[in-house]
Amino acid sequence: MTDVQAATIEFGLSGVDLLVQAKTGTGKTTAFLLPAIENLINQPPPQNQISIVVLSPTRELALQIEKEAKGLLQNHPLKVQSVIGGTNMKTESNRLSAGQCDILVATPGRLIDHLQNGALKQRVQCLQTLVLDEADRLLDQGFKPELEKILTFLPNRQQVPRQCMLYSATLSQPIKQIASLYLHPNHQFVSTLRDDEVNTHQHVPQSFVIVPIEDSLPAVLAILKEEIATNGDSAKCMVFCTTARGTSVAATVLANAGGSDLPPVYEIQSRMSQSARSKNAEAFKSAKSAILFSSDVTARGMDFPGVTLVLQIGLPSSAEQYIHRLGRTARAGAGGRGIILLSNAESFFLGGREMNKLPITRHTPLPPLERGRVATALASLDEQTQQQAYAAWLGFNKSFLRQFKWTSQRFVEEGNKYAREVLGWLDANPPPISKKSVGMMGLKHCPGLNVVDRLPWDTEKAARKPQPRKK
Repeated sequence: MTDVQAATIEFGLSGVDLLVQAKTGTGKTTAFLLPAIENLINQPPPQNQISIVVLSPTRELALQIEKEAKGLLQNHPLKVQSVIGGTNMKTESNRLSAGQCDILVATPGRLIDHLQNGALKQRVQCLQTLVLDEADRLLDQGFKPELEKILTFLPNRQQVPRQCMLYSATLSQPIKQIASLYLHPNHQFVSTLRDDEVNTHQHVPQSFVIVPIEDSLPAVLAILKEEIATNGDSAKCMVFCTTARGTSVAATVLANAGGSDLPPVYEIQSRMSQSARSKNAEAFKSAKSAILFSSDVTARGMDFPGVTLVLQIGLPSSAEQYIHRLGRTARAGAGGRGIILLSNAESFFLGGREMNKLPITRHTPLPPLERGRVATALASLDEQTQQQAYAAWLGFNKSFLRQFKWTSQRFVEEGNKYAREVLGWLDANPPPISKKSVGMMGLKHCPGLNVVDRLPWDTEKAARKPQPRKK
């Protein structure tokens, strides 16, 4: 058994509530599933009841848990299903109604949808075990209201006893507050983190690169080629971007610019279909050498073995998020390093109080940048992709105006520069942006924007939408 399994399975079998501090990738999924399943076998539920619910912060982790549960259930008549955002709710509801479901793995928002709008509420009234996996990530993603609301649908613990297990890599004050809601006051606390694992980010080699914003993608190419030169066919890189649209741009451009000099390039971001995300996650996980461009959907909860480099492009939302991303490398005793690439305006991030505590140093000078290769690759971007990435850049960076020390007008000018020099936008006018988006960003009447009532692809989408039949 792994450390977390050895430390918690006996407690899990006893039925006591558990608060467990453990890293991702240490075997904790089996640590909570195995005793929950064993207890269920020893105390079978009434027919058509869901006995175990596992809450996950991301779709990817939910599917990973479901897959592991299926493996453990191969020789048992129990069944597992999942309900996650980004899939058709009616299809899920029909599947739940038609099929056996003893274990349900869910993301919080989608679980509430089913509890409110389906027959699911009646099927959890004999709930035996409730698990919150990656609880700190659940809170990071703003799920606290959902976690509080889910409790209102569950049976009273005084009338229907149940076990709750909460797993988290960190134990912040918000985690303790959620623990007080979900766990019995006499719960058992277990930590399997060694002293050198509590602050892994203090030990992983880290460096920063600062370049003009127009050199950001050429610099990424240089860093990736440097990693391949260092680790050869064992180089495995995760590249984190600030937005889903920006992730798509970086993956497309770098794959084309790198060509045969780079290993296979994959992409995971929230705008992709769940099936595409799952397929790319599995491909990257099994690859010996590959590059994964990702938004923060994989910053926590997903275990990708063998990652040698975590490269972060642009501003993380916080120092904590920087650390979470960094945690994708140097796992389970393996080596790895982290690099953050910032523009001149973004360099303020390194001066923050939390970042000042980290052993992060300036990266060695990069070789001459291959700007021509990147410029040629930019031609593969269509206008819609460029326009969407531009709007996403404005939306994400608007919250950093004070740190940039920019006026709104200067911010728009920098956004237009980003469109021209990073995205390869060639039109004399800036990319169009919808009036609604401008209003939401508080940039109404700000000069320099190309504001339109409706974007071209929105118009096309509306034209394709079936019109209601006249009565």
